[in-house]
Amino acid sequence: MGTIVAVANLKGGTGKTTVAVNVASALARRHDVVLVDADPQQAAAAWTHGAAPGLRARRHLMGSDGPGNGGGDADAAIYRRWLEAVRKAAATTDYLVIDLPPRLSGVVAAAFALADVVVVPVTPGGAEMRATRRTAAMIDRARRSRADGGPDCVLVPNRVDRRTSVGRSLDHALRELGEAVGPVLRQRAAHMSSFDTGAWVGAHAPESEALDEVEALVKYLRSRLSQRPASAASEAAESAAASSL
Repeated sequence: MGTIVAVANLKGGTGKTTVAVNVASALARRHDVVLVDADPQQAAAAWTHGAAPGLRARRHLMGSDGPGNGGGDADAAIYRRWLEAVRKAAATTDYLVIDLPPRLSGVVAAAFALADVVVVPVTPGGAEMRATRRTAAMIDRARRSRADGGPDCVLVPNRVDRRTSVGRSLDHALRELGEAVGPVLRQRAAHMSSFDTGAWVGAHAPESEALDEVEALVKYLRSRLSQRPASAASEAAESAAASSL
């Protein structure tokens, strides 16, 4: 099964879709990649018509909100179908990147049960840190159900302005959560303008510092993923997903 990268934060507005689209597009320079837009707002699906060559973008695998909203047997059935759809999609590609909705839901729980790594973009601010703590706690609960100790978690300081005190202190605040902290993505105009043009930042601003930062993040993620035995991680994730039904 291909490597599953989930991009999540339980608070909206942290740049989750920007990170998902650019990470997927950067990976697609060298690998076969599927980007799944599981967020009902469908911003990633709208964006990716101008993404990197080789990137396949899919809208929701199952439903708009997925399980976790109605309860009971109906939710369980949706949950099983969503897991199966993710597994089938991952089997056809090198990397599967999922842009998750910014809320507690069965889709988020399912993705954490299967993911090799969860990338958590975090912007400066008190509300963002509270949501990030909740996200990290949810990832930790998923780990306890998996024999491989996964998923890995990488917190990514995003839209950082080093000229502000809150921007300068974000990295330190994230390290106190006890999870890995990835390379910083600074506040860059290129990210906003690339969305407006429908292209990922590598196509829109190929000589920019914004692209350098995305490439640094992808290199960091690949390095961490290379340290995990892929077959064992896949088998453990499959077992955890099955046991949670």
